[in-house]
Amino acid sequence: MIVAFRVMPEDGETDYSVLEAKVKETTEGYHESVKIKSISEEGVGFGLKAVAIEFQIDENCGSEELENKLAELPEAGEVNLTKMDRL
Repeated sequence: MIVAFRVMPEDGETDYSVLEAKVKETTEGYHESVKIKSISEEGVGFGLKAVAIEFQIDENCGSEELENKLAELPEAGEVNLTKMDRL
Protein backbone atom coordinates (compact mmCIF):
# COMPACT_ATOMS: atom_id res chain seq x y z
CA MET A 1 0.00 0.00 0.00
CA ILE A 2 0.98 3.64 -0.34
CA VAL A 3 1.10 5.70 2.85
CA ALA A 4 2.03 9.36 3.32
CA PHE A 5 2.69 11.40 6.46
CA ARG A 6 3.32 15.05 7.19
CA VAL A 7 5.71 15.45 10.10
CA MET A 8 5.68 18.89 11.69
CA PRO A 9 8.75 20.20 13.52
CA GLU A 10 8.68 20.38 17.31
CA ASP A 11 9.08 24.16 17.13
CA GLY A 12 10.41 27.00 14.98
CA GLU A 13 13.97 26.30 16.10
CA THR A 14 14.02 22.76 14.73
CA ASP A 15 16.46 22.38 11.83
CA TYR A 16 14.54 21.01 8.83
CA SER A 17 17.49 18.95 7.55
CA VAL A 18 17.85 17.20 10.92
CA LEU A 19 14.11 16.47 11.04
CA GLU A 20 14.16 15.11 7.48
CA ALA A 21 17.16 12.87 8.22
CA LYS A 22 15.51 11.47 11.37
CA VAL A 23 12.21 10.83 9.56
CA LYS A 24 14.03 9.07 6.72
CA GLU A 25 16.13 7.00 9.13
CA THR A 26 13.07 5.97 11.18
CA THR A 27 11.03 5.08 8.11
CA GLU A 28 13.79 3.06 6.45
CA GLY A 29 14.55 1.24 9.71
CA TYR A 30 10.92 0.38 10.40
CA HIS A 31 10.52 -2.69 8.20
CA GLU A 32 12.29 -4.29 5.27
CA SER A 33 9.21 -3.81 3.05
CA VAL A 34 9.33 0.01 3.32
CA LYS A 35 10.37 1.79 0.12
CA ILE A 36 10.41 5.58 0.22
CA LYS A 37 8.74 6.97 -2.92
CA SER A 38 9.24 10.65 -2.10
CA ILE A 39 10.36 12.92 0.69
CA SER A 40 10.01 16.67 0.42
CA GLU A 41 9.77 19.96 2.23
CA GLU A 42 6.29 21.36 2.80
CA GLY A 43 5.87 24.97 3.89
CA VAL A 44 3.18 25.28 6.55
CA GLY A 45 3.37 28.98 7.38
CA PHE A 46 5.34 31.36 9.57
CA GLY A 47 8.58 29.94 8.17
CA LEU A 48 7.89 26.42 9.44
CA LYS A 49 8.71 23.51 7.15
CA ALA A 50 7.23 20.05 7.57
CA VAL A 51 8.54 16.81 6.10
CA ALA A 52 6.16 15.23 3.62
CA ILE A 53 7.02 11.58 3.11
CA GLU A 54 5.32 9.01 0.92
CA PHE A 55 6.30 5.37 0.93
CA GLN A 56 5.25 1.93 -0.15
CA ILE A 57 4.79 -0.70 2.54
CA ASP A 58 3.40 -4.21 2.78
CA GLU A 59 -0.21 -3.82 3.92
CA ASN A 60 0.24 -6.65 6.44
CA CYS A 61 2.83 -4.48 8.18
CA GLY A 62 0.50 -1.59 8.97
CA SER A 63 1.47 2.02 9.52
CA GLU A 64 0.14 2.91 12.97
CA GLU A 65 3.30 1.76 14.75
CA LEU A 66 5.43 3.73 12.30
CA GLU A 67 3.30 6.83 12.90
CA ASN A 68 3.89 6.41 16.64
CA LYS A 69 7.66 6.02 16.13
CA LEU A 70 7.74 9.24 14.08
CA ALA A 71 5.76 11.07 16.78
CA GLU A 72 8.33 9.95 19.38
CA LEU A 73 11.18 11.73 17.58
CA PRO A 74 12.40 14.64 19.74
CA GLU A 75 12.53 16.86 16.63
CA ALA A 76 8.95 16.03 15.60
CA GLY A 77 5.81 17.75 16.72
CA GLU A 78 2.55 16.64 15.16
CA VAL A 79 2.44 13.69 12.73
CA ASN A 80 -0.49 13.46 10.32
CA LEU A 81 -1.48 10.64 8.02
CA THR A 82 -2.23 12.38 4.72
CA LYS A 83 -2.72 9.43 2.40
CA MET A 84 -3.36 5.70 2.55
CA ASP A 85 -4.15 3.77 -0.59
CA ARG A 86 -3.82 0.28 -1.95
CA LEU A 87 -1.66 -0.37 -4.98
